[in-house]
Amino acid sequence: MRTNKLVKLILLLLCVGVIVYAFLTMNTGRGPISYEDHLEDVAVTIDGKPVTFQDLAFYILFEERKVEEQARIYNPDSTKDYWNLHTNDTFIQEEAKDVVMGMAIHDHLFYQLAVAEGMDKLSASEEDELQFAITDFWEDMLDQQWEHMPCDKSIIEDQLRVVAIAEKYQNHLAKEQGPSQAAYKYDGYYYSLIRDEHKVAINKKLWNRFVLGDITLRHTKINYINGLTDADKKKEED
Repeated sequence: MRTNKLVKLILLLLCVGVIVYAFLTMNTGRGPISYEDHLEDVAVTIDGKPVTFQDLAFYILFEERKVEEQARIYNPDSTKDYWNLHTNDTFIQEEAKDVVMGMAIHDHLFYQLAVAEGMDKLSASEEDELQFAITDFWEDMLDQQWEHMPCDKSIIEDQLRVVAIAEKYQNHLAKEQGPSQAAYKYDGYYYSLIRDEHKVAINKKLWNRFVLGDITLRHTKINYINGLTDADKKKEED
Protein backbone atom coordinates (compact mmCIF):
# COMPACT_ATOMS: atom_id res chain seq x y z
CA MET A 1 0.00 0.00 0.00
CA ARG A 2 2.78 2.37 0.97
CA THR A 3 4.59 1.55 -2.28
CA ASN A 4 1.48 2.41 -4.35
CA LYS A 5 1.06 5.73 -2.53
CA LEU A 6 4.70 6.57 -3.09
CA VAL A 7 4.43 5.75 -6.80
CA LYS A 8 1.30 7.91 -7.09
CA LEU A 9 3.05 10.78 -5.30
CA ILE A 10 6.06 10.54 -7.62
CA LEU A 11 3.80 10.49 -10.69
CA LEU A 12 1.88 13.49 -9.37
CA LEU A 13 5.08 15.45 -8.81
CA LEU A 14 6.29 14.55 -12.29
CA CYS A 15 3.02 15.75 -13.83
CA VAL A 16 3.21 19.01 -11.91
CA GLY A 17 6.81 19.46 -13.02
CA VAL A 18 5.88 18.90 -16.67
CA ILE A 19 3.01 21.38 -16.46
CA VAL A 20 5.21 24.05 -14.82
CA TYR A 21 7.96 23.51 -17.38
CA ALA A 22 5.48 23.75 -20.26
CA PHE A 23 4.02 26.94 -18.84
CA LEU A 24 7.42 28.55 -18.39
CA THR A 25 8.54 27.51 -21.85
CA MET A 26 5.35 28.80 -23.45
CA ASN A 27 5.63 32.08 -21.57
CA THR A 28 9.25 32.56 -22.61
CA GLY A 29 8.34 31.96 -26.24
CA ARG A 30 5.50 34.46 -26.28
CA GLY A 31 6.90 37.48 -24.45
CA PRO A 32 8.32 40.65 -26.02
CA ILE A 33 11.78 40.43 -27.59
CA SER A 34 14.48 42.92 -28.51
CA TYR A 35 14.22 44.28 -32.05
CA GLU A 36 17.97 44.93 -32.21
CA ASP A 37 18.67 41.22 -31.64
CA HIS A 38 16.82 40.25 -34.82
CA LEU A 39 17.90 42.81 -37.41
CA GLU A 40 19.25 40.15 -39.77
CA ASP A 41 16.25 37.86 -39.45
CA VAL A 42 13.68 37.73 -42.24
CA ALA A 43 10.61 39.84 -41.51
CA VAL A 44 8.68 39.05 -44.67
CA THR A 45 9.25 37.38 -48.03
CA ILE A 46 7.77 38.82 -51.21
CA ASP A 47 7.72 36.35 -54.08
CA GLY A 48 10.46 34.47 -52.27
CA LYS A 49 12.73 37.50 -51.80
CA PRO A 50 13.54 38.24 -48.15
CA VAL A 51 13.05 41.58 -46.42
CA THR A 52 14.81 41.67 -43.04
CA PHE A 53 13.73 43.42 -39.87
CA GLN A 54 16.59 45.82 -40.51
CA ASP A 55 14.80 46.79 -43.72
CA LEU A 56 11.82 47.82 -41.58
CA ALA A 57 13.84 50.25 -39.45
CA PHE A 58 12.80 53.36 -41.41
CA TYR A 59 9.11 52.48 -41.15
CA ILE A 60 9.39 51.83 -37.42
CA LEU A 61 11.17 55.14 -36.81
CA PHE A 62 8.63 56.99 -38.94
CA GLU A 63 5.51 55.45 -37.42
CA GLU A 64 6.71 55.57 -33.82
CA ARG A 65 7.51 59.28 -34.20
CA LYS A 66 4.14 60.03 -35.80
CA VAL A 67 2.12 58.23 -33.13
CA GLU A 68 4.26 59.59 -30.29
CA GLU A 69 3.62 63.15 -31.47
CA GLN A 70 -0.11 62.43 -31.33
CA ALA A 71 0.36 60.83 -27.91
CA ARG A 72 2.04 63.97 -26.56
CA ILE A 73 -1.06 65.94 -27.44
CA TYR A 74 -3.33 63.35 -25.82
CA ASN A 75 -1.36 63.09 -22.57
CA PRO A 76 2.06 64.78 -22.40
CA ASP A 77 2.69 63.30 -18.94
CA SER A 78 2.22 59.70 -20.03
CA THR A 79 2.30 59.14 -23.77
CA LYS A 80 1.96 55.39 -23.32
CA ASP A 81 -1.69 55.99 -22.43
CA TYR A 82 -2.37 56.92 -26.05
CA TRP A 83 -0.55 53.86 -27.41
CA ASN A 84 -2.80 51.70 -25.20
CA LEU A 85 -6.06 53.26 -26.40
CA HIS A 86 -8.57 50.83 -27.89
CA THR A 87 -10.32 52.25 -30.94
CA ASN A 88 -11.80 50.86 -34.15
CA ASP A 89 -11.84 47.37 -32.60
CA THR A 90 -8.07 47.41 -32.05
CA PHE A 91 -5.35 49.05 -29.98
CA ILE A 92 -3.52 52.02 -31.48
CA GLN A 93 -0.26 50.18 -30.88
CA GLU A 94 -1.44 47.24 -32.99
CA GLU A 95 -2.93 49.49 -35.64
CA ALA A 96 0.39 51.35 -35.98
CA LYS A 97 2.21 48.03 -36.19
CA ASP A 98 -0.02 46.96 -39.08
CA VAL A 99 0.76 50.25 -40.82
CA VAL A 100 4.51 49.59 -40.51
CA MET A 101 4.27 46.16 -42.09
CA GLY A 102 1.76 47.34 -44.69
CA MET A 103 3.97 50.21 -45.87
CA ALA A 104 7.07 48.02 -45.90
CA ILE A 105 5.41 45.32 -48.03
CA HIS A 106 4.00 47.95 -50.40
CA ASP A 107 7.33 49.68 -50.97
CA HIS A 108 9.42 46.54 -51.32
CA LEU A 109 6.91 44.94 -53.68
CA PHE A 110 6.80 48.05 -55.86
CA TYR A 111 10.58 48.33 -55.67
CA GLN A 112 10.92 44.76 -56.94
CA LEU A 113 8.49 45.47 -59.76
CA ALA A 114 10.36 48.67 -60.64
CA VAL A 115 13.65 46.78 -60.80
CA ALA A 116 12.07 44.10 -63.01
CA GLU A 117 10.84 46.79 -65.41
CA GLY A 118 14.09 48.77 -65.38
CA MET A 119 12.54 51.70 -63.52
CA ASP A 120 14.82 51.67 -60.47
CA LYS A 121 16.90 54.70 -61.48
CA LEU A 122 16.11 58.20 -60.25
CA SER A 123 16.42 61.27 -62.42
CA ALA A 124 18.43 64.30 -61.27
CA SER A 125 15.30 66.03 -59.99
CA GLU A 126 14.14 62.86 -58.24
CA GLU A 127 17.55 62.56 -56.59
CA ASP A 128 17.18 66.13 -55.32
CA GLU A 129 13.74 65.29 -53.93
CA LEU A 130 15.19 62.23 -52.21
CA GLN A 131 17.93 64.28 -50.55
CA PHE A 132 15.32 66.77 -49.32
CA ALA A 133 13.26 63.88 -47.94
CA ILE A 134 16.32 62.45 -46.15
CA THR A 135 17.12 65.83 -44.60
CA ASP A 136 13.52 66.31 -43.46
CA PHE A 137 13.42 62.82 -41.98
CA TRP A 138 16.48 63.39 -39.80
CA GLU A 139 15.28 66.82 -38.72
CA ASP A 140 11.93 65.37 -37.61
CA MET A 141 13.48 62.60 -35.49
CA LEU A 142 12.67 62.71 -31.79
CA ASP A 143 15.60 63.11 -29.38
CA GLN A 144 14.82 59.77 -27.76
CA GLN A 145 14.94 58.05 -31.15
CA TRP A 146 18.48 59.28 -31.73
CA GLU A 147 19.44 57.51 -28.50
CA HIS A 148 17.86 54.25 -29.65
CA MET A 149 18.69 54.15 -33.35
CA PRO A 150 18.23 50.51 -34.39
CA CYS A 151 20.87 50.63 -37.15
CA ASP A 152 23.29 52.92 -39.00
CA LYS A 153 22.04 56.08 -40.69
CA SER A 154 23.30 54.83 -44.04
CA ILE A 155 20.95 51.84 -43.84
CA ILE A 156 17.98 54.13 -43.14
CA GLU A 157 18.93 56.30 -46.10
CA ASP A 158 19.12 53.23 -48.33
CA GLN A 159 15.58 52.41 -47.25
CA LEU A 160 14.47 55.94 -48.13
CA ARG A 161 15.83 55.32 -51.63
CA VAL A 162 13.67 52.18 -51.84
CA VAL A 163 10.70 54.32 -50.79
CA ALA A 164 11.49 56.89 -53.50
CA ILE A 165 11.69 54.25 -56.22
CA ALA A 166 8.50 52.60 -54.99
CA GLU A 167 6.74 55.97 -55.13
CA LYS A 168 8.06 56.52 -58.64
CA TYR A 169 6.58 53.17 -59.69
CA GLN A 170 3.34 54.04 -57.92
CA ASN A 171 3.07 57.29 -59.88
CA HIS A 172 3.82 55.38 -63.07
CA LEU A 173 0.90 53.00 -62.45
CA ALA A 174 -1.45 55.88 -61.68
CA LYS A 175 -0.46 57.65 -64.89
CA GLU A 176 -0.65 54.59 -67.12
CA GLN A 177 -3.66 52.82 -65.62
CA GLY A 178 -5.48 55.34 -63.40
CA PRO A 179 -7.57 56.22 -61.55
CA SER A 180 -5.32 58.05 -59.06
CA GLN A 181 -2.03 57.93 -57.20
CA ALA A 182 -3.86 57.30 -53.92
CA ALA A 183 -5.37 54.10 -55.34
CA TYR A 184 -1.89 52.56 -55.35
CA LYS A 185 -0.85 53.52 -51.83
CA TYR A 186 -0.35 50.76 -49.24
CA ASP A 187 -4.04 50.98 -48.25
CA GLY A 188 -5.38 51.64 -51.76
CA TYR A 189 -7.82 49.33 -53.49
CA TYR A 190 -5.90 49.01 -56.77
CA TYR A 191 -2.73 48.22 -54.85
CA SER A 192 -4.57 45.47 -52.96
CA LEU A 193 -5.42 43.85 -56.30
CA ILE A 194 -1.76 43.89 -57.28
CA ARG A 195 -0.63 42.52 -53.93
CA ASP A 196 -3.07 39.62 -54.24
CA GLU A 197 -1.18 38.53 -57.35
CA HIS A 198 2.04 38.08 -55.37
CA LYS A 199 3.10 35.69 -52.63
CA VAL A 200 3.67 37.52 -49.35
CA ALA A 201 4.63 35.67 -46.16
CA ILE A 202 5.13 37.56 -42.87
CA ASN A 203 7.32 36.10 -40.14
CA LYS A 204 4.56 36.38 -37.56
CA LYS A 205 6.45 34.24 -35.05
CA LEU A 206 8.88 37.12 -34.48
CA TRP A 207 6.84 40.10 -35.67
CA ASN A 208 4.06 39.42 -33.14
CA ARG A 209 6.56 39.65 -30.28
CA PHE A 210 7.84 43.16 -31.03
CA VAL A 211 6.13 45.98 -29.14
CA LEU A 212 5.76 49.00 -31.38
CA GLY A 213 6.14 52.16 -29.37
CA ASP A 214 8.99 50.63 -27.37
CA ILE A 215 11.53 49.98 -30.12
CA THR A 216 13.02 53.41 -30.79
CA LEU A 217 11.12 54.96 -27.85
CA ARG A 218 11.14 54.19 -24.13
CA HIS A 219 8.06 54.60 -21.98
CA THR A 220 9.09 54.55 -18.33
CA LYS A 221 5.71 55.08 -16.65
CA ILE A 222 4.76 52.08 -14.52
CA ASN A 223 1.03 52.70 -14.50
CA TYR A 224 0.12 53.11 -18.16
CA ILE A 225 -3.57 53.58 -17.50
CA ASN A 226 -3.55 56.77 -15.49
CA GLY A 227 0.00 57.92 -16.20
CA LEU A 228 1.21 57.70 -12.60
CA THR A 229 4.39 56.04 -11.41
CA ASP A 230 4.55 54.46 -7.96
CA ALA A 231 6.30 57.61 -6.73
CA ASP A 232 3.54 59.77 -8.20
CA LYS A 233 0.90 57.71 -6.41
CA LYS A 234 2.69 58.08 -3.08
CA LYS A 235 2.83 61.85 -3.50
CA GLU A 236 -0.92 61.95 -4.20
CA GLU A 237 -1.65 59.81 -1.14
CA ASP A 238 0.46 62.11 1.03
